[in-house]
Amino acid sequence: MELLRNGKLSAALTKLKGEDIVLFIAIAASMATGVLLPSFGIIFEPYLLIWLGLLLFLNLIRLNLQDLASTFKKPVQLVILSMVKLVALPLTMYFIAKLVYEPLAVPVLLLSGISTGLGAPFVINAVEKSKKLPLVVGMVIVTSLGVPFALPSIVYLLLGGNSEFEIPIFNMVFLLSVALFIPIIAGWFAKKKWSSIAQRVDKKSFPVSIVLISLMNLGVFANFSSFFFKDLSFVFVNIAAAFALFAAYAAIGYVAGNIKYQGKIITMERSRDLGISGLIVMTYVNNILVVVFASQFFSIDVAALAAFYNLPYYGLILLLKIIAK
Repeated sequence: MELLRNGKLSAALTKLKGEDIVLFIAIAASMATGVLLPSFGIIFEPYLLIWLGLLLFLNLIRLNLQDLASTFKKPVQLVILSMVKLVALPLTMYFIAKLVYEPLAVPVLLLSGISTGLGAPFVINAVEKSKKLPLVVGMVIVTSLGVPFALPSIVYLLLGGNSEFEIPIFNMVFLLSVALFIPIIAGWFAKKKWSSIAQRVDKKSFPVSIVLISLMNLGVFANFSSFFFKDLSFVFVNIAAAFALFAAYAAIGYVAGNIKYQGKIITMERSRDLGISGLIVMTYVNNILVVVFASQFFSIDVAALAAFYNLPYYGLILLLKIIAK
């Protein structure tokens, strides 16, 4: 934020690397291709969780499991961030959406209440060079284990037991387990058994990650291409809501990341690194999982917000990198 206040944005833009420009072009091109050539993009849609799992694997190869264990040995920050992510955030966003624009209340609830995303390790690696990777991975694990119980409970509380929006807990647990724990185990095994190969893969992880992100964008936007030609007002409302939610998650995450609890005393840190890590675990969520669930068990209209959330999700990475410098 200080960067923007001091008018140094243009200087920071000139320091962007070639890979940053490639990332931006790949994101824009894959989204546009998905919309304009849906018959091509839809080929990749059934494999969204596979691309996501591979993206997670590539960005966990550099993870030191001892650092991850240390994060769990002192779990206060994980507990605080998890409570905000799984309870406070969905409840707050749901009631705000209900007041502002009620048709989006349920999609906002599902997106806000889902776990920290499997793509979050990629973002922290790109932005903070792994300084807080163990914390982010810890949040991915804790919230992924907690969300199958927290989100259905909140949905039941807010919408009632007879609601059409019932979340299939078993399916959620299974998909999260496959998408999360297989990449973690594979990353650990690769580092332990083939360390030299793992190091080479790590060095090449960024361009491969860009390819995987592009495949996900192709599949997601191809599935929602028809809305761009038949109901532009619906698209604009959902895209505006996606950016507004991203900003709200970012602000809440930055503050929550700096909350410190010692004994019975709650204080606020002034740590940019903690703020950025809190921002990332709140904003970079498992929206693809919401797309998969909502498309299968609810309706495509409910899934649309989570799909269009990909726009700020990947489109604002470069802005985040500039702010974090």
